[in-house]
Amino acid sequence: MNVAEQDISRSLKTLIRGLTQDDVTEMYKAYKALFAVGRAAVPQIREAIFKTEWANINYPNEIRYLAGLVTLIHDLDESESEKIRIELVRNGCSPVVAHVLESIGSFQLQDFIRYDVRGFKIFEHKRLVTRQNVKRRLEQWLRPVPGEDLDQIERIYVLPKQDLDALGSYAPVLFCINLAWDNPSPRWSPMSWLNNFIIETTLYHEIGHHVHRHTFGQDPEQEADAENYADRMMANSSGHFLFRLARLLKRAIGSA
Repeated sequence: MNVAEQDISRSLKTLIRGLTQDDVTEMYKAYKALFAVGRAAVPQIREAIFKTEWANINYPNEIRYLAGLVTLIHDLDESESEKIRIELVRNGCSPVVAHVLESIGSFQLQDFIRYDVRGFKIFEHKRLVTRQNVKRRLEQWLRPVPGEDLDQIERIYVLPKQDLDALGSYAPVLFCINLAWDNPSPRWSPMSWLNNFIIETTLYHEIGHHVHRHTFGQDPEQEADAENYADRMMANSSGHFLFRLARLLKRAIGSA
């Protein structure tokens, strides 16, 4: 085994440990290292998958183990992950495993429009129901953000609302943002303006998490940091009458 293969092996062991012990930070760091290696990591990951019989699994750590490894291969090589899915199903994997594999395979890059904004990648889902030019909006909203605040952001996924449990989310270590886009209204509709206001505020909130390099979990202090960052960005943006009015009303009520 050469030096590169040894590095892959070490990172893979770390990933497996993180998956089985549900250590999200360790898991993501190892994932990021293996993703940077690229397709050269696939053979060792595949070998780790087929060391186990998946017909009868009973514990969440076993499902995390398989789902994490298959997801990594899927991100490296979608065709290879599909071959693994077919082979596992053919070998008689449990219905739970089959469902997990199908869910992983349903996320494909061909379902996204990809473009760059300010030097990082945007993945816009083709299922978005919108009459807006999403790229143009993101360029407008990201233009006033200081460059250092965007440093190291890997990518932003713009997803239909039903694909997220919240308006947005931030993945530490991977430095990725998920943003729900919920604006089917015509461009000049008041509802369209309000929907865009919500999406823009959410985008700044998630960037705030990145600026503060927040860790995993819903922590009140972290949420307050992100919310304050979003408030500053919206306050400094021109034309946000609604935000300024809402802040004035909030202060007035608080002092009453």
